[in-house]
Amino acid sequence: SQSVIAIVSLFQVSCVVNKLGVESYGAIALLVALPNIIFRSIHSSNSDVILLSLKKGKNIATESLFLNFVLGIFSFTICVFVLLNPLNPSFSISQVTSLNVLPVTIVFYLLTKTFQTFSETTKGILIYKNKMKKFSFLESSSIVLRFVSMVFFLENNPTIQSYLFANISYFFYIGVLSLYLINKEYTINKFSIVEFKEFVISIRKSFNKIRLNQIISLIPQHFDIIILSIVSDFESVGIYQFAKRLVEPINYVIYSFTPWIQNKLKNNFEAFDVQSFIKQILLPISIFILLIYIFFGKTIIEIIGSKLFLNSYVPMIILSVGFLFYLLTFWIRQFLLLRNLIQFHSYGRIIYSVAFLSFTFLLVDQYNEIGISLSLTIAIFLQKSFEYLIYRKKLKS
Repeated sequence: SQSVIAIVSLFQVSCVVNKLGVESYGAIALLVALPNIIFRSIHSSNSDVILLSLKKGKNIATESLFLNFVLGIFSFTICVFVLLNPLNPSFSISQVTSLNVLPVTIVFYLLTKTFQTFSETTKGILIYKNKMKKFSFLESSSIVLRFVSMVFFLENNPTIQSYLFANISYFFYIGVLSLYLINKEYTINKFSIVEFKEFVISIRKSFNKIRLNQIISLIPQHFDIIILSIVSDFESVGIYQFAKRLVEPINYVIYSFTPWIQNKLKNNFEAFDVQSFIKQILLPISIFILLIYIFFGKTIIEIIGSKLFLNSYVPMIILSVGFLFYLLTFWIRQFLLLRNLIQFHSYGRIIYSVAFLSFTFLLVDQYNEIGISLSLTIAIFLQKSFEYLIYRKKLKS
């Protein structure tokens, strides 16, 4: 399913950049960056919280869905206030309308994005119950739907607003499908405020740890676009975002292994052979992917984008090195999570964020998209090296 997602995502990037061009692609990246930061900081990876709660053997589907709803509405409210506030110098109604996007479209985009929060409960439940086929169907079918919607809307009207309409379809679909799949696995009980309060109290510790972990990680993941837009223009943002999209298939390899590893580790840590997993699977995959980017990168850029995006080649190579190092070490987070040591991953993310910001201020003004790519890669190396040392000390000793 992750192979399907990776391929479809590249086709989607190709469709968007060829229909809208470099500058509009950069404008889209900047427009959606802030909602992504807010929503992800508040609800992303809540599936981990659900997975830890389900290990206690209680049906918490209703309470978890209501929490998703509350967090979604909270995120929506913050986004509307920030994006459509006339007093905001960076994001305002005048800026949105200058991109030919109606404010009502932004509101509808953000409102339907709240539907996506339901998928976190679904993912946690499906991982816990080892329903990997349903998990795969949820992710792959929603990505295919988004791609089909993107082609349909951009073919009829190649604008930023059409791009948002395609994502609106995606958010609505994944939300409805998530509710359907949950209902197949658990009975959605009548809501009880008492049980909801008990649920919130029971997850508070793990929820706070994972929220801190996510918030810290958002600085390099999304602020890179905002920082680059400040020191450069939409074209540089578009070049960098295109390079980042081209190395995104590496993340899908990680996503494909994550639920499988979580399911393997939830009961028995010792049975999982990490060294064999790295040497026989992760290392060959990493070498193969890196060679493809080095020798065929420019051809891939021209096929998916155009010659206008050839400046993405160097940032793409730099980012691929960092993303592949993350691939080789991503499993450490799962060990820390399921041993209730996730705070050390948060410490690693602090190192990641501080390093990213430090090197960004040194490099981005002079080297633009290449500088910010270097900053991100160096930050990844420092974070994962720290986490590996913690793994050796806390879990191997």
